[in-house]
Parts: sequence; structure tokens; C-alpha cells
Amino acid sequence: MSERLRVGVIGCGGISRNHVSGYLTTGRYDVVALADLNESAMAEMDARFDLKTTHYTDARQMLDVEGLDVISICTWHAGHATWTIAAAARKPKAIICEKPMAEDLGRAEEMIVACRRNGVKLVIGHQRRFLPAYTMARDLIAKGAIGDVQMMICFGHDGLPNYSSHQTDMWRYLLGDDECEWVMGNLERKTERYERNTRIEDNAIGVFQFKCGARALLLSGVTPIVYQGAHIYGSAGMINLTTENLQLLNQDTKGLWETHEPAGKFFTVAEKGDRFEWVEGAAGQADELADWIEGKVDTHRNRGENGYKALEMLMAVYESARCHEKVILPLKTRLNPLDLMIDSGQLTIERPGRYDIRAFLLRGESMQSDNAS
Repeated sequence: MSERLRVGVIGCGGISRNHVSGYLTTGRYDVVALADLNESAMAEMDARFDLKTTHYTDARQMLDVEGLDVISICTWHAGHATWTIAAAARKPKAIICEKPMAEDLGRAEEMIVACRRNGVKLVIGHQRRFLPAYTMARDLIAKGAIGDVQMMICFGHDGLPNYSSHQTDMWRYLLGDDECEWVMGNLERKTERYERNTRIEDNAIGVFQFKCGARALLLSGVTPIVYQGAHIYGSAGMINLTTENLQLLNQDTKGLWETHEPAGKFFTVAEKGDRFEWVEGAAGQADELADWIEGKVDTHRNRGENGYKALEMLMAVYESARCHEKVILPLKTRLNPLDLMIDSGQLTIERPGRYDIRAFLLRGESMQSDNAS
């Protein structure tokens, strides 16, 4: 049996618990070190998972002394590039960075460059690619069970990079990682909303065209419907997809909806309920990473390039709103177009007063951010 991989975690907020849970579920890792500005966050992690880790309030010190094989980056968004680049410079075997990959495409590109030049495997945490319903839907589409995919519709909220990066990544996964060719969209931002210290829009709509001919429609904040999954319409059938199951309607189902709730590699929906997508996705992501490190697979379905393309599609919605045009990919603007619109005065605040929709996640007296680099 292969030697267990040594893991360190940077940022011990809520999402880091999913990373740690995934590592431990596989039985292929030892979580040995944690880095956070708050000792209480690290202590809570140890207590939750019965760990005996070394704690660091200086993450670079952890990277320098622990000899880590794998590092999880679980800070708020603006810290993703900073800490991925810092970790890559120490040449671990792999890094898992939370989504969205970075605050803009320029920083995301730097993450890929840093990992490539140091020989580090980079994974971006779009863990829903490991949900069995998503994989079943992808396989059904590949087999032609609903004919040619014509339209996929998703419903999001709370900022495109935050919530909908999972959805753009899902579309590519369902279509066999097909390339998005163009994007057209618009947005509204009349308040000063932030999400994890990153500016976000109030509402947005985007249309996406894929090379295979499929299109996708994203409605974010404009309907009361919000969920991860999609309505998928094909030339010969339909799929309604959620994180737990899928419904299929085609000629073989005789025009009736046929429900499937496939089991995961590690858990079932019946066992975990509404926690299923988090624990199964995290475990699958960590398990495939160990396989990639050990040479059992040639790549990882969440490799950095896929995280970049999921972010690029959303930045293209912002760019379409900024330039009033259909945006052809690849996107050439490397800064965040939403920031450009705000800073230039193109987007005018009508209801002033900054607030962060994730402020409840902070500790102590902080109300905006607890990142430090």
C-alpha cells in the first residue's frame, strides 16, 4: 500500500472542513498541519476531526518546515492566488485550491504558471464533478440518451464567481469538457455587495455557446429558484439534474420521468442526506488526487485548467456587460471586468453602504476580511 500523503491546510474556515473530511474519508492522507490567523479555528478543526496537528499563524512557516505533500488553500478568494503561488514555490506534490480559482483571470493564470514551473499538480475545488448524478448525466449525454444537447438552464445567486462557478464548470463536465465559444450577458449592481471581501453584482444573466452546438442560460438572482443542478433539454429527451439525483425523460422511458439516485463511491444520499454532495464530492476529489500523484491516472477532472475555464466564462459575462457586446473566448481582459466598471464609474451605486454577505463567517471583531498574506 502506498505511503500516506502529508497534508497542510491554509485557512480553517467552514470550507476547509470539507477538504479535511475528504482527505480522512479516503484513508490515504494524514492531516498534519493547519495555518490560520485564529488559533480558535485551528483548535475547532482538531476537535471536530480528532486531529493532532501543528498550528501556525504564519502559513509560510508551515510551508517551510512541514515537508508537506499536499496543501489545501481554503482562504477567502483574494488569498487563493497568493497562497497557491507561495505553496507552489515550496514544491509539494499537489495543491487543492478552493473555487473560484482567483479574483481575476490574470491571477488565475499566475497560479497555473507557478505550479507548472515547479512541477506541482493543481486542483481547483469544483468537487461536484464527483457526484454520481452528475457523472451519470454526463454518461447519458455522451451515449445520446437525449440526442443533441440544445439548452441547459441554471439558477444561481450571491455573485457569479461564488455560486455560479460551479455551474459553468458543471456544463463543461456534462459536455465532456467541451469548449465555450462565446458569452453574452448583462448585470445589475446598485448596492455595495461583497462576497468574501470580493465585489459581486446584485443580479446577472448570461448566455453561453459551446463548440458542440449546445447553449446554456444562467439566471442569477432574478428568480426565486436557486439550486445546483440544471434543466437539460436535448433533441430527443430531457434531464432534470440535482446534486442528489437525476430524472430522465426520453423514448426509452415512454415519455415518463424516470428517477435515478446513484450511489457514490464512498456514501449514499440515504446515508448523508443534504450533506451528501459535500462529503462525497470532497472524498472523490481527494481520492482522485492521490491516484494522480501515484500515477494511477493521467490527470484530475478538477485540474487547474478546468478551474480557469469555469472562471473565464463568468468573467466573460462581466466583460459583455462592460463592452456591450458578445464576447468571443478566450477572454483577453485579465483584470476583473466588474471591478473595472465600478472603478471607472460605469456602474453607479444608488444604495450606498458596503456590506459583505459572508460577514457572519468571520471571527472576533472582523466585519470585512480576515485574510493576510
